[in-house]
Amino acid sequence: MSYQPPGGYPPPEPYPGQGPGPGPGPGGQPQYWQESPKRKGMAIAALVLGILAVLTFWTIVGGILFGLIAVILGVIAMVKSSRGTGGGGVMAVIGLILGILGIIGVIVVAVVGWGIWQDSGGQDFVDCVSKAGGDQSAISQCEDEFNQRFEDQYGVTIAPPQPTN
Repeated sequence: MSYQPPGGYPPPEPYPGQGPGPGPGPGGQPQYWQESPKRKGMAIAALVLGILAVLTFWTIVGGILFGLIAVILGVIAMVKSSRGTGGGGVMAVIGLILGILGIIGVIVVAVVGWGIWQDSGGQDFVDCVSKAGGDQSAISQCEDEFNQRFEDQYGVTIAPPQPTN
């Protein structure tokens, strides 16, 4: 007597050269083939790097580095997930979005920082120091002028660090 599953269909025959199909398991119950879980490594990596990109965007290098890698891995993981060869599609999308947000954050910080640098006379300071050559008194004069301009413009006093005893 052979096993007939509910519905009256016979169990599938194995492919040629594959050997017998699943045999009876413990207690005489039939064993069924189970698909192995799909790999989610790239999706997890994209998610982790996307989180790091959002957390470190203000460092510019961290935001760009983590953001770009998160975007690349997120796209690859999404393609694999859509083809059915990989898992973690949702994690891949979230990692991709966080990577993009990290890159956008870097762009905003860079634009704002560049604007502050230009408004505070940063380029004038660099030009002054380059004209001074190695003359310490001229460099000191450039620093004093930059500090005074910064203080007048933003109301913030730039003071050298005080030694602690």
